[in-house]
This record gives sequence, structure tokens and C-alpha cells, in this order.
Amino acid sequence: MYFDYLNVLVFSAVGLVFVFANLIVASILRPKRKSDVGLETYECGEETIGDAWIQFDIRYYTVALVYLVFAVEIAFLFPWALVLKAAAAGTGAAAGAGIGAFALVEGVLFILILGLGLAYVWAKGDLDWVLAWNAPHYQPPEKRRRVALPRIADLAAEPEGESKPESTGDEEAA
Repeated sequence: MYFDYLNVLVFSAVGLVFVFANLIVASILRPKRKSDVGLETYECGEETIGDAWIQFDIRYYTVALVYLVFAVEIAFLFPWALVLKAAAAGTGAAAGAGIGAFALVEGVLFILILGLGLAYVWAKGDLDWVLAWNAPHYQPPEKRRRVALPRIADLAAEPEGESKPESTGDEEAA
């Protein structure tokens, strides 16, 4: 009996060691980004607009949660439909048990509860995408500094031992 618990304990310990070992190795091997440009959020080569920690409208979360709830509850209807079909045919586990009417009433009650939930969310206005918005207009931050990078032709032309001084970032890139 204790051997089964030991198996679970060893499996959990190995899993935790694996996760933390990968985190430690990744923190050692990853490149260190110390410049302002390196610490910025990568946006597919585009300049970022605004702060990354903006507050999203709660409607996105509400609609996602409503979808998730209804998707899971619809998944519960598939086994119910199979049991109801078997009960109506008089085969399977429901044969002769008198479960057909009970399964039908239970399924209809479940669908009614789903409908009431949808009506409540709809009446509350959580599914409306266009609502009044009374927030200040967005003001973009000041333009970030651009680093002037050398051209490939300039890099190929200069001797290997020589290097140009690094840019201060005050120049505008063309």
C-alpha cells in the first residue's frame, strides 16, 4: 500500500526537479540584455506603442469566460445524448432501468439552466461590445532613441583590428 504512495512521491519529486533544473539552466544560458533596446518588449520589429501593462477591458475576459462555460457544458450534453438514445432504444446500460424519462427531464432542466445563464449575461449587458467609454485619450510617450547601426559595406571595408566608436544614440537613423 505504501509503495503506491512512494511511486506518486517519486514521480512528483522528479517532475519538480526537472522543472526547476530547466529554469536554472535557462537562466544561465540565456543572453543577458542590459541595454534599453534589449529590455523592450519585442513586437515583431515594430515600435511598441504605450505601456505593456495596460488594463484590458473586462468584456474580453467576460466573453471568454462565458464561452468557456458554455463550451464545457455543451461537452456534457454529448454523453447525455448517448444515454438518452440508448434509453429510447432499450439497449446498453439503460435497458429496462426506466432511466429514459429521468434522463430526458434532467437534460431539459440542464438546457434551461444554460438558457437562464445566457439570458442573465445578456440582460446584464456583458455581451455588448459597444459601451460608453469615459477615459482620457491616449497620449503616446516621447519618441525612443534610435541606435545608428553601421552599414554592411562599412563593416566589410574596415580592417579587422579597427573598430569605430559606438554610437551614443543621439543620431537619427535614416
